Amino acid sequence: MSTEYQYVTDRTELDKAMDICRKAGALALDTEFVRTSTYYPELGLLQVSDGENCFLFDPLILDLKVFSEILLNENITKVFHSCSEDLEVFQHAFGVLPRPIFDTQISSGFLNLGFSVSYQKLVEHYLSLSINKDQTRSNWLARPLSMQQMDYAAQDVVYLYEVYRIQQSILSGTLKADWITSDMEGISFDIPTIAPAENYYLRVGNLSRFSRRQLNLLKLLFAWREKKARNKNRPRNRIIEQKILINIVKERFVDDAGFLRAGLTTSQVKKFSSELRNIISCCESAKEEELPAEVSRDNFKIDNKKVRSLQAIVEDRAREEGIASELLCRKRSLEALLRSKEVSGEYLLPKALLGWREEVIGKDLLAFLERDG
Repeated sequence: MSTEYQYVTDRTELDKAMDICRKAGALALDTEFVRTSTYYPELGLLQVSDGENCFLFDPLILDLKVFSEILLNENITKVFHSCSEDLEVFQHAFGVLPRPIFDTQISSGFLNLGFSVSYQKLVEHYLSLSINKDQTRSNWLARPLSMQQMDYAAQDVVYLYEVYRIQQSILSGTLKADWITSDMEGISFDIPTIAPAENYYLRVGNLSRFSRRQLNLLKLLFAWREKKARNKNRPRNRIIEQKILINIVKERFVDDAGFLRAGLTTSQVKKFSSELRNIISCCESAKEEELPAEVSRDNFKIDNKKVRSLQAIVEDRAREEGIASELLCRKRSLEALLRSKEVSGEYLLPKALLGWREEVIGKDLLAFLERDG
């Protein structure tokens, strides 16, 4: 297993590398990026390995939009380890999300190696190698890249491809392979940087404390901040901190003196006061039918004893199947199952327990609840 790599910095090299990538059945991918003072992740390096060749593509020198073709090629499996941040990088840098995907962190849970196992542990487990992650937080936008940075970046995909190959050989022909395929197809592409700005207020906790009119103001303030952050490519809290927006809503601040009491700096008041007052004015004149629905307080009391009994069933089945119990069924799914009777009069499996999980654990959970009453 060679860790040699090619640092691709001109169009001729890129075209040759693309020809090789197009012929691959699977490609191990990773990205290095910086996101210290921007809303969007800034791509600093794209690493790719097909098991024989390793390429380090420099996006600061080359236009890599052509790589979108690879990301969208259904005949090439894109292999990641813990793909969520990489997906956000690809969405911003290329405007597309890769398909199909294989995530070695997810598959490790199916192979009884633990839930959310690290890349270092996987490499050590399968390849008996110890890798150093000391370059993770280095400046990937600075040029030239150091040899240490490039060596580190190459290892992230060279070893990843080997881990993928070994896992595939273990999983081949098993039921778990089908379960993993199902889960990979259902990976949520909930990318916050492209989600509707108008829905961002829904991420605030305990929304039941707000009236409908307050919810409307919260919605508009959060949407305004989200759009501002995207347009300026600045972190949300560098625009205005979330707690300050909530203070404005709760305390009904409507002028500069109020904005200062809410926590805005003098500079922020000078910069944003006019826009904030316009938003507040629009909210005050909004018709009743235009307001968001009130969020009901969750008064359902979870039966913790019953939850523990259900968790024991999940853990026993997970041991039998040799998979991580968290991967089989999370606690929040058990709570949703218990809540379903309050709403519909009978226990109904939540979406997270459908598909292959319904057969493996869902029906047993329902049977227990029916016996328990």
